[in-house]
Amino acid sequence: MTRTLLLLVFLFSFGSTIAQKKAITHDDYDLWEIITNTQISVQGKIIVSTIKKNTRRGDGYLEIYNNQTKNKARYFNGDESAITEDEKFVIFQKKVKYATKRIEKKDKVKEKDQQKEVLYIYDVANNAIYDSITRVKSYTLPLRNSNYFVVEKFKNKKDSIKGDSLPAWKNNYALVYDIKTKQQDTIFDIKDVTVPRNGNTFYYTTKHKKRKKKAKAIHAYNTATKTSKVIDSSWYDYKKLSANKLGNQLTFIADSDSTKTDSSTFKLYAYKNDTLKLLLDNEDAYLGKNETLSGTKQPFFSENSKRLYFYSKVKSLHKKDTTLLDDEIPEVDVWSWNDEITQPRQKANSSTYKEDTRLYSYNVEKERYVKLQDDVIDNITLFGKYQKKYVIGVDYTPYATETWKSPTERDYYVIDIETGKKRLLSKRITSSINMAPDGKHGFYFDRNTYDWISVDLETLQMRNLTQNLKVAFENERNDIPASARAYGNGGFDKEGNLLLYDRYDIWKVALDGSAKPKNITRKGRRKKTVYRTKKLNRKNWLFASYIDGKLLLSGFNEENKTSGIYLLDDGKLIERIPSDTHLISSYQKAEKADVFTFTKQTFAKYPDVSVTTDNFRSHTKITALNLQQKDFKWGTSELTSWKAYDGTKLEGIIYKPEDFDPNKKYPLMVYFYERNADNLNYYYSPKPSASTVNYPYLVSNDYIVFVPDIVYKTGQPGDDAYNCIVSGTEAMEKKGYIDSSRMAIQGQSWGGYQVAYLVTKTNKYKAAMAGAPVSNMTSAYGGIRWGSGYSRMFQYEKTQSRIGKNLWDGFDLYVKNSPLFHLPNVETPLLIMHNDNDGAVPYYQGIELFMGMRRLKKPAWLLVYNNEAHNLRKMKNKQDLSIRMMQFFDHYLKDAPAPTWMTKGVPRAEKGINFGYELDKQ
Repeated sequence: MTRTLLLLVFLFSFGSTIAQKKAITHDDYDLWEIITNTQISVQGKIIVSTIKKNTRRGDGYLEIYNNQTKNKARYFNGDESAITEDEKFVIFQKKVKYATKRIEKKDKVKEKDQQKEVLYIYDVANNAIYDSITRVKSYTLPLRNSNYFVVEKFKNKKDSIKGDSLPAWKNNYALVYDIKTKQQDTIFDIKDVTVPRNGNTFYYTTKHKKRKKKAKAIHAYNTATKTSKVIDSSWYDYKKLSANKLGNQLTFIADSDSTKTDSSTFKLYAYKNDTLKLLLDNEDAYLGKNETLSGTKQPFFSENSKRLYFYSKVKSLHKKDTTLLDDEIPEVDVWSWNDEITQPRQKANSSTYKEDTRLYSYNVEKERYVKLQDDVIDNITLFGKYQKKYVIGVDYTPYATETWKSPTERDYYVIDIETGKKRLLSKRITSSINMAPDGKHGFYFDRNTYDWISVDLETLQMRNLTQNLKVAFENERNDIPASARAYGNGGFDKEGNLLLYDRYDIWKVALDGSAKPKNITRKGRRKKTVYRTKKLNRKNWLFASYIDGKLLLSGFNEENKTSGIYLLDDGKLIERIPSDTHLISSYQKAEKADVFTFTKQTFAKYPDVSVTTDNFRSHTKITALNLQQKDFKWGTSELTSWKAYDGTKLEGIIYKPEDFDPNKKYPLMVYFYERNADNLNYYYSPKPSASTVNYPYLVSNDYIVFVPDIVYKTGQPGDDAYNCIVSGTEAMEKKGYIDSSRMAIQGQSWGGYQVAYLVTKTNKYKAAMAGAPVSNMTSAYGGIRWGSGYSRMFQYEKTQSRIGKNLWDGFDLYVKNSPLFHLPNVETPLLIMHNDNDGAVPYYQGIELFMGMRRLKKPAWLLVYNNEAHNLRKMKNKQDLSIRMMQFFDHYLKDAPAPTWMTKGVPRAEKGINFGYELDKQ
């Protein structure tokens, strides 16, 4: 009897606690915080986390954690942080309050009168602010020098600084700050600055009095002696400064006044040992008569400073006719059927295609120039910190017009960096070729044979590394009509072996074939656990990380969708954090110590930062975000499975309110996009929507959310969606807690297409929302993805749309899978979002869908956010979409009154004045 009473008291108390919690509203989004950056110092002593409001409508803070003393320091609106290499100081900028910036914007305060950021220097030993600098624009801290940093400051009319060549309020200036002494040296008229990783010298240019966008001189500043000297001041402009890592070499481009000279505009200089040297003193001799130095691409040094890389550009055969007025110059894009690169792609990548460039190498010691890129090579890939013997050249030209193919083909060449000699490695390769750390081997995945291939860069001998292994290294679940991608690789082990992934396990292979491939994890497939290495060494990212000689691994369990941390010691897996409750990610490692940070999350727990100093035997959570979540009704996530109509076993996620009652009937929201079941333990912040529904908002407001996985065959994407989504919905209905008369579907992009298709095939759903949907595959097929400039053909024939044929060979499939042609069947009210600057799906696809629904007198609404992309970017528009989308669904699934934007519309004349949010209670 006593136990029964205690249980009843507990249940009553628990129920009361839940009842006291609030449902999330659209006004609550600004409460949620996210960690935007986590830094760990060289020895792991200091960890800095930057926290901001997820919506950016509010203020954040910087949190500094001392891993030795366990002290924490928090600074309001701290951002842009850096830790000195000696771990003695943390430098950061304090942002202006959000409310202040909002008032300034509203009052149209002039930029020079607006509040500016303050730079703070935090003293680690004393756990206190060491110094501060006001009105800061930016700063640069050397990566390997803890003695100084350079600050650019804003000025205003109140500033009066002796020695400044321009009125104080018209020009910024720089400070060279000595961290040990707090001494500050001023540099006036600063334009550009380059701070090397190490050494005591940095370089900068100063502005010209009249030509503010030009540099009048280039300088070297010695931080040890606090002296500056002019390197050169004889040219019209200086730009593209680049120093080597020690700061004892500099390269830059000088520009002559093109209006006063007929010679080449740009000159390349190198500065070393106080000596300035003009490189390419005779351009024709080094570059040939058809090329000249590029002034738009940055020169750079190799890691060992022995080579300087720079770019030429091919001279144009045409010159602008300066005798013509702008009114007399035609504005026309000329498209040609045999253009290697279409006009839209050239426009979308205008910075890339602005100049036809060639890469050169200059041997600093031998003073020798080598042309690495000729008219055949479209692109050069440098490896090994730009100091290996060979580089890889790519030629896209033979296949450039075949933009409907996926994956794209290309020819690869091996180029000797000392001589520039190129040799054909292989033709029609569909994957990138990478170089091993030894610089002697390349390797790639052959998407025709599904094997990993190595190549000896000296002899060009090819070696198939995996041909005798009875395991798939390509995606086993590939369901697009193109060759599958590889699972990838985990870098190299400490013996120099390449670590390859199959679906579950890791294989060790020798690139030279000296040893048989070996499965080093072995248990992955049996345990349904995906093992992967971690590459956390920022200096040597090609290598997998070790702890005490043991390989560090993560393991993702496909059955419970959680991840763990493991060490591999001579074939034995040592479990450090089991894969049983959380999703673990965002690993970082101190450069010179075994100190690691990582995050753990579930649907209900934000991924706070944890740190381990004992090789993952234990760990400490060092951040605690979103404590307000306890005041709000949240939810749970659970895995479910069912069989599709064709018998395929599928998985999905069910999100339920935390006070879920199995005896109640809940409205159901079905959201989908390919496969999502692996995200079971992913934390989603309540936030305004860029295009899709927000799970925490929905469950907090008493919706059940169902997210089914979808699998496809070729040629029937619409019916495949029906096969998986509708069968999954029916499986949900059988659970007994779903109100079958109150179900809806929502999707964006590919998901939006599937929404549009499903409402032509079933009346099961009471409402539907489609974001950026393709409605007519026949018209979309010939369109352009304006964001990239690519023709849309490839995605229908080979990738996501999965038709598998071109429009002419598979015309019936394009019609069958196009919602537009089946709109007379629709009985479901449809909300559409399609924005007028969508670079992925043509805006007119949404218009075709809406106008078809309107013509047939079907209930439909179209939201067009002006100058917005495929997914919304502006927070004001995300907020608006969230409100309208949930008003729409609440009306149909909860019998809430419809808003006036649905019943009466919003007249063009009232745009921006009348939002139409108010509910029409008539």
